[in-house]
Amino acid sequence: MTEALIEPAFRYDPFSPEAMRDPQSFYPTLREEHPAYFLAEYDAYAFTRFADVWNAFMDAEHFSEAEGQIFGRDALLVHHRGDPPAPQLDPCAMFNYLDPPVHGHFRRAMAPPFMKGAVGKLAPQITQLVRDQLDRLLPQGRFDLNCDFGSYVSVGSTALIMGIPLSDTAEIIDLVNRMVARSPVKSGPTAEGMMARDELLAFLQSVVARRRTGNSLDSHLIDALIHGEFVGRPLTDKEIAIDLLAILVGGTETVPKVFAGGLLELGRQPQALAEIRADLDRNAPIAFEEMLRFNAPAQWFGRTVKKPRELGGVSLEPGQRVILLIAAANRDPREFDEPDRFIWNRKARRMLSFGVGPHFCIGIHLARLEGQIMLREFLSAVDRFEIEPEAGNWAISEFQVGWTSLPIDIRPAA
Repeated sequence: MTEALIEPAFRYDPFSPEAMRDPQSFYPTLREEHPAYFLAEYDAYAFTRFADVWNAFMDAEHFSEAEGQIFGRDALLVHHRGDPPAPQLDPCAMFNYLDPPVHGHFRRAMAPPFMKGAVGKLAPQITQLVRDQLDRLLPQGRFDLNCDFGSYVSVGSTALIMGIPLSDTAEIIDLVNRMVARSPVKSGPTAEGMMARDELLAFLQSVVARRRTGNSLDSHLIDALIHGEFVGRPLTDKEIAIDLLAILVGGTETVPKVFAGGLLELGRQPQALAEIRADLDRNAPIAFEEMLRFNAPAQWFGRTVKKPRELGGVSLEPGQRVILLIAAANRDPREFDEPDRFIWNRKARRMLSFGVGPHFCIGIHLARLEGQIMLREFLSAVDRFEIEPEAGNWAISEFQVGWTSLPIDIRPAA
């Protein structure tokens, strides 16, 4: 008698080598069959459907960020049913790790230079930044979309807000890339990554120290952190540097991956490229929105349950963690038609690439402006190009995936 083949049970672990290499391969099964997937080893639930992820992001009453937005595997192995840890205020944790109302105090103080109107005033400078870099790169005929172009523009744009000289851009890119790189066989920061983080923090502390003495470029952002009292006392230079680190790393890591991956998709669709080129001023912003949905590199953000809560058909208890898989939610067919297709002029009502709720990305307007200008200026300057993904590097990580390196060849006009 032939024994029946038994289909192995589905298993998902965001820290497994398989999920770190190819997380998207797990998401359809999770969304359709296990929308609230219990990770027993971590006493945590992973949510993949758009509505559940959206609702959790919006709910600061029941979910806390006191343990941070990204949980390391070692931290998840320590279970703590009951009251979750309180936000750390002395020394003060990164502003992203604070709950309302303290988090709101930080956001309101830091927000002015990131508001849409203020960011819009930077458009001429960012445009010139992009054009100058293209002028340097295009004559080479071949360069890297992430390392040579996207990262340079993202760090340079953030430097304009932080009051950091553009001459420091290359050093910052190197430190950020080393800091976030992951081992293909182990989750969490590497030893080299921790060293790079310490170097970057020391650099940012020096920026803050120079600003205190007036020996630096203007920065409303740093001034707001220096002169504000958010926890009943002034912040130290190191505490401010930690907040700046969150913004700098977030911008450096996301937009370049979005742009590189998005241009790769457009390179596979000549008709879409032609349609976008027909009116770049109008169409580049529309196309970049689809790049954000399709290629946003952050796979998930975490929360710790503060109060009992029903979500996705399961009961959550205080102390448990939730993993909100935004990359899966951004391809939920309940929210998007043909979600696995890159449709440049998609009319999406909403997406989760920047998060929502009290902790949504503070740099949302800057990131959008950078991407729109990069796409518009690149397609204006380049008629034909070929991208070589087989020569690129795809990040292996439990968190940020995407093209960390993606070579492109510039071809002569037909």
